[in-house]
Amino acid sequence: MKNHNQMASTNSQGPLSGVDWFKLTSNLYFVITRPLIEVAYGIRSSRIPLAECFLWGDFVGGIICLHLDQALFRNMGIPNWYPHKATIYYSYCAILMTSGFWFWGLFQSMLRTKLIKRLTQVFIEVGLKSPLGKLPSFIFDYPVDEFTRKMRLGRSCFSLEQFEKAKPALESSLQIYIDEMRESRENGSLDIIYSHSPMPTITHIENIETIPALSFVIGKTRAKQLTTTLQKVPHLMVAGQTGGGKSTFLRGLITTLYLNNSDYSFTLIDLKGGLEFQTFENLSRIKVIPSVKQAITNLQNLERTLKERMDLLKANDCKDIDAYRSLREEDRKDSPGSHRGKLGRHILVIDEAAEMFLAGSHAQAGDIQTARRVLSQIARQGRSVGVHLIIATQRPDAKALDPQVKANLTGVVCFQMLNDASSITVLGVGRATELPAIAGRAIWKCGSEMIEVQTPYLSTEEVDRLMEKHKSESPKTYLGDKDE
Repeated sequence: MKNHNQMASTNSQGPLSGVDWFKLTSNLYFVITRPLIEVAYGIRSSRIPLAECFLWGDFVGGIICLHLDQALFRNMGIPNWYPHKATIYYSYCAILMTSGFWFWGLFQSMLRTKLIKRLTQVFIEVGLKSPLGKLPSFIFDYPVDEFTRKMRLGRSCFSLEQFEKAKPALESSLQIYIDEMRESRENGSLDIIYSHSPMPTITHIENIETIPALSFVIGKTRAKQLTTTLQKVPHLMVAGQTGGGKSTFLRGLITTLYLNNSDYSFTLIDLKGGLEFQTFENLSRIKVIPSVKQAITNLQNLERTLKERMDLLKANDCKDIDAYRSLREEDRKDSPGSHRGKLGRHILVIDEAAEMFLAGSHAQAGDIQTARRVLSQIARQGRSVGVHLIIATQRPDAKALDPQVKANLTGVVCFQMLNDASSITVLGVGRATELPAIAGRAIWKCGSEMIEVQTPYLSTEEVDRLMEKHKSESPKTYLGDKDE
C-alpha cells in the first residue's frame, strides 16, 4: 500500500518535475530572444552585415532547391524527420534561409555576455563598486566607425568625476584608448568613446610644399594621413562650433593649394572683419574680402567669370577645364569677351557663410538674393570650369545655408557639434556630437564614407614663414579675374 502511494505520488509529479524552469527560460532567452534583439538593434544601427546574411540565405536556398538537405537527412539515418507537411516545410525553409541573421545575433549575444563578465571584474578592480555592492550596468557597445567604438553604461550611483578618475585604470584593464567620457544626467547613463589604437590629438602637414598639385590634407586617422583633390571633391563644407578647428583647417588648406599650384587664384571672404584671413593679405594671387558689400561685388565678378569660362570651353569643344588645359596653345580658340590663357583654377572660400544668407543691417535682401543665386551657380557649374567653393559655418541649418548650395558641397569636414540636430543637418547622422572635445577632431564625409580624423594644425607664424617669399611676387592676372 505504501509503495503504491509512493508510485502515485511520483506519477502525479510528472516527467518534467525535475526541470529547472528558471535555467531553461534563461537558456531559451539567450539562444532565441537575445539574438533576435541583437539583430533588430543591428538593423536599426546599420551595423549588421546584411550582404553576408542575405548571401548565406541564397546559399541555403540553393541547397534546399537541389534537395541536398533531404539527402543529408537520409545519410544521417533520420529521413522521417524531414518536414513534408506544407506548413512545417515552409517554416523550416524560412528558418534556414534567415539563419545567417540568427547566427550573427547569437555571436553578438556571446560577445555581449563575455564583455559584461569582463566589465564586472574590471569595475571591481578599479574601485567602481559601491559599499552596497552596486556596479555600473552595461547597456550597449557598438562600432562608430572602422576604428572607434561607443560603450554606454548605466552610472548607478557613480559620478562622471569618479569615472574620469578611474579612466587610466579602465584603459589599462580593458586595453583600450578612451577619447571621451560623456554623461547624460537625464538618462543616468555614461557614454565612453574609445578605440583599440591611439588617435593623435595634434598633427601637422608633413612636407607641405611636396604635396601633389590639386591635393590637400584632410587629416590623420589612427592608421594613415588622408588627402583628397579638387577633382574628386570640387566643393567643400567645413562646419563646427567655435574653437573646434574650422579656421585652422582652412588656413592649412589655402596654404597648401597656394604653395603647390602657381596658377591658382583665391577669393577669401572673411565676414568676421577679415581677422581670420589677414595672414593672406598682400599676396599676389589672393584677395581678402572683409565685408558683405564687397563680397557681393566680387561674387558678381565671379558670375561673369563663370560665363566667360563656359563660353571658352564651348568654343574649344571641351567638357571641362582639364580637357581645355590639355590642348596645345596654338590649338586653343578664343571666345567672345575672353582671351586665350592657361585657365588656372579659382578657389572661393567663405568663412562664416551664414552672414551671406541672412538679411539684416549688414546687407539688403536684394544683395542676399544675389549672393544666393551666384553661390548656387558656382556650386552647380563651378566644377567643370575650375571655380571651387569652400564654405565654413557654425550654423548649417536651412536659413543660414542655402539648401541648393549645400546639396552640391561634395565633401564635408564636420567638427564637434553641440547637438544631434546640427550634426544630422551636416552629416545625416548624429556622429559629430560623439566627437571628443579635442581641437581639430572632425568627421570627414565624402559620399557615404564617414571617417574620424585629426585635422592638421598650421599656426599663423608658420604660414607667414612659408608665404614670406611669395609676398614679393608681382601681381598676376588670370582668365576671368576682375579688379574691383
